[in-house]
Amino acid sequence: MIVKGVLRADDAAQAIRAGAGGLWLSNHGGRQLDGAPPAFTVLPAIAEANANAGKVPLIIDGVVRRGQDVFKAIALGANAVAIGRPSLYGLAMGGSSGVAAVYQKLTEELQLVMHLVGVANLARIRPDNLL
Repeated sequence: MIVKGVLRADDAAQAIRAGAGGLWLSNHGGRQLDGAPPAFTVLPAIAEANANAGKVPLIIDGVVRRGQDVFKAIALGANAVAIGRPSLYGLAMGGSSGVAAVYQKLTEELQLVMHLVGVANLARIRPDNLL
C-alpha cells in the first residue's frame, strides 16, 4: 500500500512503521487546505525520516513543470516523480500525441541538466548536484 498525501516527516515515519510500502508526497494541488506546504518543500525532511524508518519508495507530485524540476526532486530524495498536470495539458492540446510530446520534452530537459551537471544516470543524482 502506498500512502498518499504525506507532508510531515513524523507522519512518514509512522506510515512506514505501520507497513506502508511507499509514500506519495502530495498536497493534492492545494485544493484540500490552502496552507498546506508544497510537497517539494517537505521532501528533504521526509527523505531523512524515510532513511531512518525503513526506506520505502518516495513519489512526489505537484513539482514538475520542466526537466530541472525532476532532477531537483530526485536529488532531494524522490524515487519517482508524477507528472499529472503537464500530461493533462498535453492531452488537452494534442491528445495522446500531446502527452507523448510532454513526456519527451521533460526527458530531454532532464537529460540536458544531467549532462550539464556531469551525472551519467539517475542513480548518481545527489543533493550536492544541485546548483
